[in-house]
Amino acid sequence: MNLIDAYIHEVTKRISKDKRDKTSLELKSTIEDMLPEDYSESDIKDVLKKLGNPIEVAAKYQDTPRFLISPIVFDAYIRTIKLVIPWAILITIIVQMIESIVLYNGEGALLTAIINTISITISHIISVIIYVLFWITVAFIVIERSEGKNVRIPLIKNHPEWTPDDLAKVKIIPKEKTISLNDNILSFLGIAIFSFAFFNANHLLGIYTSHNKGGLKFVMPIFNQDVLLSFAPIVLCCIVLSVALTLWKLKTGQWTMLIAITNALLQCTGVIVFILMAIHPDLIHSPAVPYIAAITGTTSAKILFTIDRILFVSIAIAIIANAFDIYNGFKKARI
Repeated sequence: MNLIDAYIHEVTKRISKDKRDKTSLELKSTIEDMLPEDYSESDIKDVLKKLGNPIEVAAKYQDTPRFLISPIVFDAYIRTIKLVIPWAILITIIVQMIESIVLYNGEGALLTAIINTISITISHIISVIIYVLFWITVAFIVIERSEGKNVRIPLIKNHPEWTPDDLAKVKIIPKEKTISLNDNILSFLGIAIFSFAFFNANHLLGIYTSHNKGGLKFVMPIFNQDVLLSFAPIVLCCIVLSVALTLWKLKTGQWTMLIAITNALLQCTGVIVFILMAIHPDLIHSPAVPYIAAITGTTSAKILFTIDRILFVSIAIAIIANAFDIYNGFKKARI
């Protein structure tokens, strides 16, 4: 990779988007003016060394002054926050889910317990974010005041003085091609939610009525759990492969053609399984149809017709959504 382009990338990625193009042109012009006519790679390194650490150069282009934390430590501070916050949120969610499962005694509707768990989890997430931001900020203020000599944080390495040779390690990944940590965390959450809903459909997805003591009372399931569980082997296989694919994305950090192909195969398999489940004649729990007809004042035939329309629309949405996801995967892989 061109050392000049790598240096400019290291500077501009740390400033606001609206200033990146202008800054890139200015830096390139400055570097070219400092170079001799017939320059070599050593000449480029000398010029870049005179310009200094990209982090410090980027700080000069920032509109907002940084009083508590110096430019060098501030960059590590932001990266630490971006790394720690998503994992803190994920761990909080997992802990709350485990706690709710352990404490659930079977009384009351499962949906009510889930709603209560979600509300408690949201409040805990807000508290965790505040605590994490506070302690990370305090830690980096200490680093700033001690010049990083006496403080060690596991996530932050003691970097030696910057040299142009460090640019050889820089890999420029287009933003459109990047798979962010947030995307992977959302994927894990989506897989967990789907898995829980699928294997607990007979206790979760159904007809509810108001409880005498307040809240909801579960009356009966809408879906036939035996039919759903008949697809359990292939669904479980898809879940395992989805987790493996998400871990692969997390490690790679960008879309590749192989990831796009794997994603497409997995998405197609998932859609086919969903269609097979949706068109199964015994998918709907039979007692649910007359019950819904009775409380809505209509006939069972109309309820079945409505359910068929809902399933048809669901299949159409699933096909379109997965086709769009597959298209985006290949599009990003080709960048």
